[in-house]
Amino acid sequence: MVLSPWRSQALPLHLAIVGFVPEMNNRLMPFPPEQGLAPALAFLSIIQHNCLGSWNVFLSLFESFKVATTYPSIVLLQDPPVNKAHLPSFNGFKSFFPPVRKPRVAAYVHMSFLSNYTVLPRFKGIDDVLALNVSSDGPLFGTAFHSFRVINAYSTNTLDHRVHSVSPEILFPDLGFPLLVVGDLNIHNLLSDPLRHFSNREISSSTPYFEKVAESGFALLNPPGEYTRFPLVGNAGPSVIDLAFANSPLLPLIKSWEASLPSTGSDHIPITITLAAPSLNQKPPARAGQTRTGKPWTQSLRASRSRPHHHAPPPYNWTNGCQNP
Repeated sequence: MVLSPWRSQALPLHLAIVGFVPEMNNRLMPFPPEQGLAPALAFLSIIQHNCLGSWNVFLSLFESFKVATTYPSIVLLQDPPVNKAHLPSFNGFKSFFPPVRKPRVAAYVHMSFLSNYTVLPRFKGIDDVLALNVSSDGPLFGTAFHSFRVINAYSTNTLDHRVHSVSPEILFPDLGFPLLVVGDLNIHNLLSDPLRHFSNREISSSTPYFEKVAESGFALLNPPGEYTRFPLVGNAGPSVIDLAFANSPLLPLIKSWEASLPSTGSDHIPITITLAAPSLNQKPPARAGQTRTGKPWTQSLRASRSRPHHHAPPPYNWTNGCQNP
């Protein structure tokens, strides 16, 4: 497994299992014939965020893109707002979500991105995992790969604290092409939050996930100790549960992980992950089993110190831009 200090071929989806997903959200977006080959993809901004099921949080997030350094092409949501099996729409984006009445995850992809690249959703038959396969006729990010995958998950506790709703095997498959895994995984581990005091339950719950991460050669993109959740009520302290991982083929393409967007009113912070061609990244990728300092990740963890923790800024109050069906 790798700690980053900064911040099989996809099977087609059978439309028979689309269920409650509106027809417009199931239609694939191929390249426009008149444009020929898609432009080479060298840079991509992806947002992950837990919306707490709130329409106001959803609206605040999308309105905050106006002040973002780069406008995102893909937005991955956990606990999105749902009304009668419908999710909100936002101008310029197309939504994808599991074919159930109350999906726990969703993806919004910008129409300009869909007009140039093929995006195929994959569902696992459950409401809390969504995968997007992105492919192109040409190479992506200046590599030999013509496709990559994104997995978005909202893994919650079950009656058995040792088992979460999304298994490590679903989250961290062994693939030969780039894979990004993000989500609110509701697990606490020393690798992501080195200064936390852990209970035996938290350790036993998170260990299978991080063992699978290490076994499959994934890198944790979160800076250790940088909080992603600030509880709005109760006595619980901040935590690191909104996690992001890259497999070995994707790791050289990771340009940054940052939490620079304003608060949305959720107790989770929006996270921006930027992918770029290796030639645009300043730091060389770490080798498997090492941090970018060259030390084994076990040694780096023992010597790690938490970064300064920033309090979440006050929520924005937006009033338009979202359509509530």
